[in-house]
Amino acid sequence: MIVNKLSIKWKMTILSAILIFLIFMICNVIQLILIQTLTAKQEEEALLKRSEEIRAFLTEQAKLVDGKGHELVISEEFLNNIVEKNEMIRILDNQGRELYNISDDFPDIRNEGPLDQGFFHIEAHREDLLVYKEPLNIGSFIGIIEIGRNVESFETFLEKVIWTLMLGTLLSLALSLVSGRILAGKLLSPLRVLTDTMRKIEDRQFEERVPVMETKDEFAQLSIIFNSMMDKVEASILQQKKFVEDASHELRTPLAIIHGHLSLLKRWGKDDRKVLESSLNTSINETNRMIGLTNELLRLSQIENRREKRDILRPYNVSETIYEIISNYQLIHSDLKIRHENHAQTDTQLAIPEEHLKQLLIVIIDNAIKYSGDYKEITIITSDGTDAFKIDIQDNGYGISREDLPYIFDRFYRVDKARSRDQGGSGLGLSIAKEMIEEYKGSIKAESTLGEGTVIRLTLPYYPT
Repeated sequence: MIVNKLSIKWKMTILSAILIFLIFMICNVIQLILIQTLTAKQEEEALLKRSEEIRAFLTEQAKLVDGKGHELVISEEFLNNIVEKNEMIRILDNQGRELYNISDDFPDIRNEGPLDQGFFHIEAHREDLLVYKEPLNIGSFIGIIEIGRNVESFETFLEKVIWTLMLGTLLSLALSLVSGRILAGKLLSPLRVLTDTMRKIEDRQFEERVPVMETKDEFAQLSIIFNSMMDKVEASILQQKKFVEDASHELRTPLAIIHGHLSLLKRWGKDDRKVLESSLNTSINETNRMIGLTNELLRLSQIENRREKRDILRPYNVSETIYEIISNYQLIHSDLKIRHENHAQTDTQLAIPEEHLKQLLIVIIDNAIKYSGDYKEITIITSDGTDAFKIDIQDNGYGISREDLPYIFDRFYRVDKARSRDQGGSGLGLSIAKEMIEEYKGSIKAESTLGEGTVIRLTLPYYPT
């Protein structure tokens, strides 16, 4: 349809014009009906009053003749004097025979109209007439008084009113089109700004934002939501770009090392057993580091996918889960000492799946072991908070400086890059932990003293009951 191809501005203009036109039409019809009803009633009341005046006069005339009013006396001269223009006064006997007929520019209606009493509309000689008939009883006379009036002027007046209303309606339609166009342009101007901004963003100008109006209407709310969404999109794009750059940098170094050693072996190192052994060990170590980095990147991708498909929560014992992880680490690391201080209730239920809690703790404990030096001691403290479950994981490692502490949860950030490379770190561990815990509306914070160790504080929401 043609309407579907129009812009919103024209749709609003046309619809508002049609609506205003219909409202004016309904109002005009109501006004016309009221005017016609009131005017017709006024005409009828005028004839009724006229009839009462003539009746009163004839009654007084009859009393003047015999003092008792038994004889009807009609003064034709009086009737000629009181008859108005376009009016007729007629008196009939009880047989319907005409006795008197006084009129001024009024058509002859002797053989027209009913004999019943009341008001009647008659069309005679192309003229509209209103006639009123009622009984006339004075003394011994029994008859009918009939008064008629030409209402052609009333019809002309109604016709002028109709044309006036029609012209007013057409004028209102024209004005509504103009005002609707202006109003639609005014109302849709924020939408036009939003469209222009989106076109710029489509041209990869992601820094563009929609101006927020001071009003509190829906367009202002839409602008705020759009700007907030674009802030998140821009931050996501920048983070993705940085992630790709950092990942490329992290992968490029071991690849370059492996490529260098393979080139060395190809040239002459394969004949030197010592060089061959050293190059193969270095290549294997770098390959293992690449595998670890790839696994951590895969884990980050899995976290993003889980945000779209949440795992089903099942009840489990948090303390037993933590004890299981501690037992596994102590079995693998003979030189590791882990203490668990449990101040929580045994029936605590958390709003995070058990497997994800294990992954979270493994990431943090791995990180603590990696940077704990020769003597590795880790303390895990669990307690029930007012609104969330608390887990503190403390190590006795190298610690983190105050300058580096705000950035340790950023992807690929490493406090001591040389030491991290020796330890096989990729700078993704704490970033993975942060992504994972925020997925379940929890939080992670770090406190550290350089040379003394670090405390990672976790808060996890309780399972809703």
